[in-house]
Amino acid sequence: MSRQPNLPRQVSPALKALMLVPLALAAGYVFLTLTFLSDSTASFFAWRMSPVTAALVGAAYGGSCAMLALAVRARQWVRVRVAVTASSLFMLLMLGACLLGRGTLQLTGGAAFAVLAAWVWLAVHAAAPLIGLVALAAQWRVKGGEPPRPPRLPWWVAAPVIGNGSVVTAVGLVLYALPGPAVRHWPWEVSALDVRVIGAWCLAFGAALLLSWREAELRRVRNGMAALVGTGVLGLAGLVRFADEVSWSSPGAWAVVLVLLTFTGLGLSGVGVSVLLDPPEVPGAPGAPEPPVVRRARTA
Repeated sequence: MSRQPNLPRQVSPALKALMLVPLALAAGYVFLTLTFLSDSTASFFAWRMSPVTAALVGAAYGGSCAMLALAVRARQWVRVRVAVTASSLFMLLMLGACLLGRGTLQLTGGAAFAVLAAWVWLAVHAAAPLIGLVALAAQWRVKGGEPPRPPRLPWWVAAPVIGNGSVVTAVGLVLYALPGPAVRHWPWEVSALDVRVIGAWCLAFGAALLLSWREAELRRVRNGMAALVGTGVLGLAGLVRFADEVSWSSPGAWAVVLVLLTFTGLGLSGVGVSVLLDPPEVPGAPGAPEPPVVRRARTA
């Protein structure tokens, strides 16, 4: 598939079919399972986790599902590349977390459905990087130019994005690399696999925030803002739902609340600020949507 160099690069149908659509459906399934069966993961999920962890991880998958669903509708590569990069990073991190914590997966014992879910979970995450490479290779073959964009974001927009992205990335690195100390001081029951999964989500969100700053045009990353809002709101609802299982005397519990509130605020603010800052799309300009074709009625 080729495009004229002066036109924006489009999203490859192969990328949508092999990556965006399957990831959106899988994220939606995990979101529904962990949200509505938060206290039954021992029977219905790949590994047993506390209801609080299940609700928070489910919230992250719910936000990701919203992001990927919006990305599926996009036509230009610049509108999905942050979502694709963050999703690719997360899938690699999840594969590593599952391999390191394979003893926690219900691969050999437990309810029949849970054993099946564990094997399917591991197989999907093992195959995802290979399928992703094929999809990205197809996208790489699509020709096209780069739509114009502002040189940089205003400092009062860039500072919160960079600051929060850097902090969340650093926290994610610590949780993923050294889950042991976090397990001992976590404000609710967690395993090393739980902590690594939360760390993987932090790294994915942190990378997305830093890449959003690099894009300089907020309109391009509105699907990522939907992920922030969805994760923040659903995560806070999960904490309220299982508040009696959280040790609220622990500073870590309030740190989680702060992160979720920050995600919600950044996402909502980003949508509002993008309307003010991003220039309107001029019909006929590179990257602007094509105007609808109006056919005149035939006269007798």
